[in-house]
Amino acid sequence: MLIGSLNKVSSAYATPVKLIALTGVSVVVTLYINYLLADQVSPEKYGTWRLFLTITSFSGLFHFGLTDGITIQWLFKDGTDWQKSAKRDFSYLVIQQVCVYTVIVVVGGSGIYPQVYQTNPAVLVANQIALQNLSGLLQSLFNRHHKFYYGPLLTLFSQVVFLVGLTACKTGYMKSLDLILLSNIQIAVTVLLMVYLASKKAKGWPAIQPEDFYLTNILRKTKEFISLGLPILLVGLLFLGFQNIDKLLIAGFYPARQFGFYAFAATLLNVCLTVVSSVANFMMQKLAPYRHSLELYYDKAVFSILLLIPFLFFSVTPLQFLVQTFLPAYSASTVYVRYLSGFIGPYLLVQLIQFSVFKLLNKQRVFLILATVFFVLSLSVEYLLALTKVPLVMIALSSVLLAYGWFAVGDWLLCTIKPECKLKQKKRYFFMVATICLYLLINFIAIE
Repeated sequence: MLIGSLNKVSSAYATPVKLIALTGVSVVVTLYINYLLADQVSPEKYGTWRLFLTITSFSGLFHFGLTDGITIQWLFKDGTDWQKSAKRDFSYLVIQQVCVYTVIVVVGGSGIYPQVYQTNPAVLVANQIALQNLSGLLQSLFNRHHKFYYGPLLTLFSQVVFLVGLTACKTGYMKSLDLILLSNIQIAVTVLLMVYLASKKAKGWPAIQPEDFYLTNILRKTKEFISLGLPILLVGLLFLGFQNIDKLLIAGFYPARQFGFYAFAATLLNVCLTVVSSVANFMMQKLAPYRHSLELYYDKAVFSILLLIPFLFFSVTPLQFLVQTFLPAYSASTVYVRYLSGFIGPYLLVQLIQFSVFKLLNKQRVFLILATVFFVLSLSVEYLLALTKVPLVMIALSSVLLAYGWFAVGDWLLCTIKPECKLKQKKRYFFMVATICLYLLINFIAIE
């Protein structure tokens, strides 16, 4: 019995550790990709490409919560019940995305897309949006099938595809480097691989019935999924907005070169956030049966992140040194690396831990209100800062403090919903204040 219990504990920790290890490899590849990019493109061109990726990262707007609703329905179905509807649900998403794709291409001549790299931006934007939405549901299918490794492995595969394109340009095989087109190719190849893997896993699952394609059934089920998933989608979009609003404002109010340096620093650090989706998906699947004792998980997870944050602050020093040594053209970005490093910890606390707990408690609408308040607050503060053209480090600093504020209020709100969480609330706040003080101590002498 003791050996069996130890094996279960070992298995429970092994999966997230392996996911983090795979993500670590992905981080290394991403850093190398950014090294090649910095060696081949100007800060202005790099910033334009990152702006395109930021815009298309809001692709969830164009499935209206359908993917999130399907995912939640799959999550709470027992055994293989979810497989009975999996093919049908994916077909509904494909139908929706074909309609959305057509609309984007038809009305996409408004000129709001970056046009540095391509002549028909609407098509490339539509490609990116539709493929990202399809890949999101495919990843949910893999997670529900407990194939948690597929996410980081597929991410690594997509990075290799992008790396091949960069290498082909660097070696002279391609005459010019179109980063947006390369991003389209990268995600298209990855989605094709995902479809192939999904078809292998779905062999023997119940087939789609003819009545599933009756218009009334499609509309009824789509409405049901969207009603369930829309609050989750909106919170996810607010997370993206909270993560990217500083970049969007800087792109609009500051010179392109300054934005390029800031975007480069943010990209180097955001690779650390790729672990969020992998570990969050694993936790959602494993914790669903234990929704009534989540306070134990919550305390351990919060303190683990808070204890790791100081190590993150000091680990950016070697990263700054590497940028200055090997990418002197981007050395101006190193100060932003130090300031933006403070954002990762509270962002993980809010998205990885708090949002997962609220979803499992079926309180996603309450969390949506909280997310809306802090997004509006963040937008207002950072807009005023950008409007007055303060040094960019001040905008980074405001993002960090607002993220910690979001976590603190979310923690208080969670304790009102689940009083069991109050037991160690003061200790959580003490650790949070200590990490903020350490962050300020490390950075205050560099305020411009």
